[in-house]
Amino acid sequence: MARILIADDRESMRSALRTVFVLRPDWEICGEAVDGTEAVLKATQLQPDLVLIDFRMHQSDGLTAATQLNRIMPSVPIVMYTLYKTDELEAAAKLVGVRCVVAKEDGVQPLLSAIETELAKSRTRPDPGISMR
Repeated sequence: MARILIADDRESMRSALRTVFVLRPDWEICGEAVDGTEAVLKATQLQPDLVLIDFRMHQSDGLTAATQLNRIMPSVPIVMYTLYKTDELEAAAKLVGVRCVVAKEDGVQPLLSAIETELAKSRTRPDPGISMR
């Protein structure tokens, strides 16, 4: 079971994602956050397998949160789902540890594919804390 933390400041978006994710029996929403600060706190507490984060949120944005999340838990993939996808944002996001940026305007299928891909990759990556001698 893959545990996913959703961070988006809009309740309507979190609700829509819950509705879609419940159809995936191998995924569980382990928590939700309304901004980047809460996302970092909840990720630390809940230890998700993947963090899905919006770019523009009140208080603390997704790039700031991704920077902190990548420092704290570098093996946990971060997928950014945003209305503001540009080449510049994608480049900045990748620099701070976001593995994939998906435009909300593209619909839910590209998001589901990105999550599946990142979860599969994270299962095959060695834990950075484990020595491979």
